[in-house]
Amino acid sequence: MKISEVVAIACGCLISISVSAQSWLPEKRDSQVKLRLLDCKYDKAKLVKSQVIGSNSDNWEVKQTVETIKDGEESIYRFTFKAKRTMDNVGVAVAFDEYDWNSDNFVMIPAVVYNGNRQRIVNREYATGLDKSDYFRKDLALTSNPIPQLSPEFGAKSRIEVNVSNTATPLIAYLNRNIGKGTFLFTDQGINWKGEVKDHALIIEESLDRRVASFIISAPGVREKKPEFIGFSESPDRGIAVTAGEEITIRVTKINYLSQDVATLYKRFMRERKAHVTAEKPRNLMPMSEVLVNMAKNIDERYYVGKDEAFYCPENADWMSYGWVGGLINTYPMLALGDTEHLQKVKNTFDFALPRGKGESGYYYDVLGADGKVINRDAAKWVPGIGLTRKNADVLYWMIKQFMLLERQGRSNAIADEWKTNIRQLADAFVKTWKEEGTWGNYFAIESGKVAAYNTTGGAMAVGGLALASLYFNVPEYLEVAHLAAKEYYDGFALIGFTSGACGDILQNADSETAIALTTSLMTMYEVTGEHKYLDQTKQLADYTASWTVSFPYRLPENTALAKLGANLTGAIWASTQNKHGAPGFCTQSGDVLFKLYRITQDTLYADFIRDVIHAHAEGIQPNGKITERLTYCDADSRGSRGDGGKTGWNETNGALMALEIPGIYIRKDLGTAYTFDHVVVKQIKKTKTGMTLTIFNPTAFDASVTLLTEDKQQASVPLGENAFLDWNNKVIIKAGKSVTVKI
Repeated sequence: MKISEVVAIACGCLISISVSAQSWLPEKRDSQVKLRLLDCKYDKAKLVKSQVIGSNSDNWEVKQTVETIKDGEESIYRFTFKAKRTMDNVGVAVAFDEYDWNSDNFVMIPAVVYNGNRQRIVNREYATGLDKSDYFRKDLALTSNPIPQLSPEFGAKSRIEVNVSNTATPLIAYLNRNIGKGTFLFTDQGINWKGEVKDHALIIEESLDRRVASFIISAPGVREKKPEFIGFSESPDRGIAVTAGEEITIRVTKINYLSQDVATLYKRFMRERKAHVTAEKPRNLMPMSEVLVNMAKNIDERYYVGKDEAFYCPENADWMSYGWVGGLINTYPMLALGDTEHLQKVKNTFDFALPRGKGESGYYYDVLGADGKVINRDAAKWVPGIGLTRKNADVLYWMIKQFMLLERQGRSNAIADEWKTNIRQLADAFVKTWKEEGTWGNYFAIESGKVAAYNTTGGAMAVGGLALASLYFNVPEYLEVAHLAAKEYYDGFALIGFTSGACGDILQNADSETAIALTTSLMTMYEVTGEHKYLDQTKQLADYTASWTVSFPYRLPENTALAKLGANLTGAIWASTQNKHGAPGFCTQSGDVLFKLYRITQDTLYADFIRDVIHAHAEGIQPNGKITERLTYCDADSRGSRGDGGKTGWNETNGALMALEIPGIYIRKDLGTAYTFDHVVVKQIKKTKTGMTLTIFNPTAFDASVTLLTEDKQQASVPLGENAFLDWNNKVIIKAGKSVTVKI
């Protein structure tokens, strides 16, 4: 370990280089200068001057501390800027410059920028899909509404300006493919300035010839344009007023490591994502058993009863929305309850939904009204006849899983032949489309089965669906196509570094929902085939999925609702690079794949990941037991709100799924360890002659029924598969505020 302290004016690596107005790039190129400390002047939200702080600076004195660890791989910088005089509309920044750059390099800011967001940009209104001229085009480039991006056009201005409220982790990451080097620039949320936190800005700018790139952390963060839910607005950011003697501190951890591909970058990210910010323990608010009670009650309230039909509605409307965002998925936890009443309600739902809303191909349209007629919504409103690929993929996966659940419950006689026929036809449709076109694309033409919008990873869940269907229906062809699709999707991810195409309200930019869907499908492929390449790929996709997940306790303004509640938003899931907000849980899954990874690998990073998600979900539950899809600190959407007074169906469903599919405490009796996912605390573990005892405390205001899953090494080597929770019969009741001791 090497620690040195220098003053900027005496540091040989920092020389005076003036920076042209409105640019963060060095005015004079010098590859020997890797680090610049900048004096910034703003006119409202516009950068008007940025110059290197040198020995002749009239404005700032800088003290720099550098701590070098891990054989020089990691450097922790601490820069303290002390104002020499009174100034207004100012700020400071640290710029790291990369030479021999090119636009093929991978750039990532978690949840907001992937592969530099170098996509084709169009201006479309929310949830209207692509322009009509973009459908049925095999050469269509990945297309997005306006988002922060490095320009895909050579010679055009190329700059990204976001702040820490726009990202899930305060980090700029990049991969220089030419030299096989990855770099992380971790920082803090921002600066504490006169009683409030002012977020850092994370800025990237490329030269017009793309041979130089600068990576900047500024304080305070001033973006020229503010990224919004879609597009941009006038920025409210401003410089600050300082008086002589006042100080601003920027801390940056720079990590350089060998990396030839984005999978290696994400693997390292998974290790580092929580290591460079101050962590807080998740708050224990509501036991998983109580979450299940509340979410099941909410789902039951969505049960629609008409004159001749009855079904579970997934949204706040009397219709069936197939798959995304919860149709024929919210039935799963209700079946899992195992009683006759809910079985009948689910049967009514299947009887209503499965024979209707279909095209000649076997695919389903997006939405079916209570009158049994198709409703053209979102993109289909503008281009009737198309349907979202992801919706059909969801239906295939979850219906097979529910058939398996009913059989495991001993209720196979409840499965109607007509249901099976409809789902067989859906599986056949996926096979036919793949064999004809080699892809499933973003949208289908529902009658013909042709791909209507190409590219994207929108069919990710169909990989797992076909794998399960191959077992359930004993059709090897389903698994053959699942292999092909899994390879295509994984190779695409490995090439561009993100997945896309899950959501009907965005275009084709990166999203978290295909991330967790592909992660889950690859685990399903591993469990069905036993091929270890799928386990390795599952890890890589899980590492990528973590980039969508809040890794630190963002400090909100004190007047916001979540700040008043003391919320810890670590574990909230960001939606997409278009819809810039966090939400409670994955849309729409339990994330049990992360528990499965932990169980197989004993890598607690995956356990911590899903534990954080479980606890963040409880942060979103209102006093009345309702929950919405808002749990965010982003200043683009619902900042500091959990949407009190509203309700969102898919967050009810994923909460119920987490409570079912992930044990409260996982115990390895051969190792003498216990990992707690539930909102309880294991106070003590004692080994005994016959096993072990656990003392468990329930700190919440609710009585808890905690599921214990106890295994040894041999048992843990057997894949869990689907519906494993049916065998988890060891439950312990713990009264609110009380402890119990359990013998294992």
